[in-house]
Amino acid sequence: MPKGTIAITIRKLSHTFYSVHLIPYTIEVEMADILQLIGALSIAVSITFICSLLLLWKPYSRIPSLKDKHVVITGGSSGIGLAIAKEALAQGAYVTMIARNLAKLEAAAQEILHELQCEKNRINIKAADVRNYEAISAAINESFQWRPFDVILLNAGVGSASYMDKVSIESIDTIVGTNLIGTLYTLRVALPLMKEISYRHPSALVLVGSLASLYPAYGGGVYTCTKYALRGLAENLRLELLPYKIAVSFVCPGFVETAMLTQMEDSIVDPVMAEVARKVTFYSRRRAENSRDVAKATLKAVTQGRSFLATGWKGSLLFILSTGILPADSFAKAVLGMIVQVPARVFGYLIICYVYAVIWVNHRTKTIIIKNSADK
Repeated sequence: MPKGTIAITIRKLSHTFYSVHLIPYTIEVEMADILQLIGALSIAVSITFICSLLLLWKPYSRIPSLKDKHVVITGGSSGIGLAIAKEALAQGAYVTMIARNLAKLEAAAQEILHELQCEKNRINIKAADVRNYEAISAAINESFQWRPFDVILLNAGVGSASYMDKVSIESIDTIVGTNLIGTLYTLRVALPLMKEISYRHPSALVLVGSLASLYPAYGGGVYTCTKYALRGLAENLRLELLPYKIAVSFVCPGFVETAMLTQMEDSIVDPVMAEVARKVTFYSRRRAENSRDVAKATLKAVTQGRSFLATGWKGSLLFILSTGILPADSFAKAVLGMIVQVPARVFGYLIICYVYAVIWVNHRTKTIIIKNSADK
């Protein structure tokens, strides 16, 4: 073997019609080529590390604890919003809960007082529909006067399932109005107040998306549209608010055991669509996440200053597959993302092939059923 080379013996699989056997052969690799490869990898890791230090530097102070902080939650009377309110109060925060229905807000406040035995003056409730600019504007301004914001969670959301050619105009108005327009209205009112005091009062802004921010929710085109939009909004806000001491986090829960999940299930009237949606989204009600766990993870992301959180493994994988140009939360995550990107992409192709097959097979079955019914 010549000096300065390494011999690598590989057994190549060879076969004929009658037999299968291994043929050994040797590849000689120059040491110089190996050293060049190691050098290139070292340079790439070093550049990633330096860029991470620069890009992950944040000119704001993260909120290490929620004790005596003011947490504002839209959609706070039920589901994830109510769970976040309970967890924030358990961590010593003051909480403002905003929702459309005053009776539900009062019932939720009483539930919290009974469950946590906390002081009544730590809870502030405001009845307002986020789709109504005047109403949400009054609620936000009054809440700010009660206490300046430390954390504001934009959680109000609704959803239903239907094919796009059959969805009602009323559903479109409700879903887009609540999930997207309502978020924009709330931000339009809250951001000037937060910016005004940001130089002396670090704060955090949390947008609550879902798996539908990363992966299409089959049969929920309008819902998916709004959740994808929220992700774009969160990424844009990370850039807009960079000069201010306002952290931006985007949270993507999976399927969470809430009344909204039941509402989404009940809205599906087409059994074929229900079957396809269940298969292509890998949905199982038995494996739905607990709202309390989602609440804890969300508030932990706030105190850690994390810009993105997926509460399940599916969301984490999907984020790696769909990550954009904005940096990860840490150098370790940046390196992990580069390492996992290729195998995750291969896995993604396998998943999408499965999804296509499910849709085609079920569409064919539905067509045959309709044809047979017409023939009868």
